[in-house]
Amino acid sequence: MRIFGLFLVSTISIMVITACGGDQDKGSNERLSGNKVLRIAEVNAPISIFPHKLTNNVEALIASQIHEGLVKINPKDLSIMPGIAEKWEIGPDGKTITFFLRKDAQFQEDEKVKGSNYKVTSKDVKFTFELLCTNRKDNYHFQTVCKDRLVGANDYYVNSDKAEKNEIKGLKIIDDYTFSVELLNSPQIFLQILANPVASIINKKVYDRRKDSLNTGLGPFIYDYKASNKKRHVLYRNKNYYAKNAKGESLPLIDSLIIDVVASSEEALQGFKSEKFDLITSVPSNQLKSLVEENIGDFKGKSPRYIIEQKPEMLSSFYAFNVNKEPFNNLKLRQAFNYAIDRNRIIEKVLFGQAHGPAENGIVPPSFSYYPSHTIKGYTFDVEKAKALLKEAGYPEGKGLPEIQLLVNSGNSINNSVAVEIQKQLKNNINVNIGFESIPISEKFYLEVKGKAEMFREGWVADYPSPESFLSVFYGEPVTNDTSQMAFPNTTKYKNLEFDRYYKMGRDAVNTDSATKYFLIAEQILIDDAPLIPLWYDSNCRLINFRIKNFYTNALRFYDFTQVDIVDEPKQ
Repeated sequence: MRIFGLFLVSTISIMVITACGGDQDKGSNERLSGNKVLRIAEVNAPISIFPHKLTNNVEALIASQIHEGLVKINPKDLSIMPGIAEKWEIGPDGKTITFFLRKDAQFQEDEKVKGSNYKVTSKDVKFTFELLCTNRKDNYHFQTVCKDRLVGANDYYVNSDKAEKNEIKGLKIIDDYTFSVELLNSPQIFLQILANPVASIINKKVYDRRKDSLNTGLGPFIYDYKASNKKRHVLYRNKNYYAKNAKGESLPLIDSLIIDVVASSEEALQGFKSEKFDLITSVPSNQLKSLVEENIGDFKGKSPRYIIEQKPEMLSSFYAFNVNKEPFNNLKLRQAFNYAIDRNRIIEKVLFGQAHGPAENGIVPPSFSYYPSHTIKGYTFDVEKAKALLKEAGYPEGKGLPEIQLLVNSGNSINNSVAVEIQKQLKNNINVNIGFESIPISEKFYLEVKGKAEMFREGWVADYPSPESFLSVFYGEPVTNDTSQMAFPNTTKYKNLEFDRYYKMGRDAVNTDSATKYFLIAEQILIDDAPLIPLWYDSNCRLINFRIKNFYTNALRFYDFTQVDIVDEPKQ
């Protein structure tokens, strides 16, 4: 899933710092009166929080609190744990999963839809899969969840605009609380995909009324329509949520969750310092060092108030080309750009060292112990090779090449700083001029998916813990040249039959070793074709109020607030 506005750190560590002081706001007063309110700052406003339209991490953060799927990700270790399905069994053929639903999972009530708060059954699961397999404008994730995975899904999708549709062959209802799915490939990967919020179970009654503005689900928190707006998203405790903790307490423990959308990461940091926010998911890398240095003295000998947490993630940052649009339909030009960029300088001078490392070995980050990403031959800084390729492309010394326009998302000063650095490097190293424009996410996303952008900033965090998630972004089979059709996630419009063949062989492999073998071949083809400029492999830094307990971060950026609690401040 796309990432907007990330900041990075290079090592796994936890450091505790003391409070910076400041005025208390309404949220602080609410806590003092006994309510447990967790406030989060995010830089970018979500475009949609409907599960089938999720495209970035902020949307997923909100949606995963409102909705719930058959299974969930354990935030501690990324293992799969029960969700709406209390258990499941994989058949002897290794391709069939039988799910057994909880009998106490109840949909949240939608005030405009009478009788919407009913208990979930197999019929709701069937409806959800059929909705995911329907060709419609508010469905971005047929490819993510069902295409080439669920038996009969492709046929159902092709025929979904017909008046009479067939059943999905691989989906069978056994009784109200039991059903099975027949798969074309690995059940383990499918389970991991089902843990993503895009596969949340959908309430048919509410969907029929609200369509993609549906904001009620089965999750631990309920979306407050009246209190929410584009700048603030308010969620409150779902008292009918089925889960309890080890002490027998009903979950969730906190009363409400507020996600405020701020103009910049710097504003988020200032809000955290003044105790307006309890959690910011990204710390500006240009302020991280001073933040630690300014507070380390206060930390010594005092009770801690805040935590700085630094962890690498399954995440890569890169620039992407529209390979169907001039001038980047020229392979040699794309390769020249790759060789002309000094990634180490970007990390050192712009990111202040806060990255896991330069992306010189492909798009898949070195986050998977079994995947030898270091064997991918990528692009290192080589000005002479870049100049030679530029000449082969028909633009000797940059002559004849029109100015390139780069798009980056606004609200993140680092995005602009990186763009300025790359702008300088391309001019100084190969005499190529690029301009850049910083625009809102929604506008940038529209230009990309409609094929109107020529070069654009991207970040991708794995939707599930597999190299497949990164390579799936460039799978070309669904891509068309029709600009009326949305291209997502492959906004580069890259198509290579050999890449697609090896990607599918890896996706359909029976074991990890075979999958790795084919994914490595596919990734090398991808990198040689250069529809992107891999820049760096990411880590991330978060600030957390020390009063927030049982909050676990992970490499997938899946945040689960179900068991989070807010405790009294430590005595000084």
